[in-house]
Amino acid sequence: MRRELFDAHYEAIYKYIRYLTNDAELAHDFLQETFYRYYQKNYTEHERTYLLKIARNIVYDYYRRKKILSFFQLKTEPEAQEKLPEEVVIQTDELEKLYAALQRIKWGYREVIVLRYIEEYSVKETAEILSCSEAKVKNNTARGLKALRILLGGVDDE
Repeated sequence: MRRELFDAHYEAIYKYIRYLTNDAELAHDFLQETFYRYYQKNYTEHERTYLLKIARNIVYDYYRRKKILSFFQLKTEPEAQEKLPEEVVIQTDELEKLYAALQRIKWGYREVIVLRYIEEYSVKETAEILSCSEAKVKNNTARGLKALRILLGGVDDE
């Protein structure tokens, strides 16, 4: 049962932690801690939601202790697909700009943007993971996207 749970959620939880830390070794350590804490509580429903909550709290506590919460750097490795080298360079450059902009917005906005648009969770799922209301998720999403548009040189709607 535990192995099946781990296999089912390992990749998503690792990816989430990696987006927040940009450190593979740290992400592996936090992943182990996440599953360890999860197994101690014996949750039976909403496995992925609880795993993400636990992972979020571990990462947040780590950066709060280090007092470098505002210096998060979110990065990902470009996927090795059948793309032309020029496409890979353009995509990598666009991702770098996006992650640099994400680093500059408020933590609450960044967290919602990562969950909603990178991890592709619904408003309801995001609210459950973050232990907040759906209205707060919607507001932070709108504000975060507005901040990103401004940082990326887009036109502000107002």
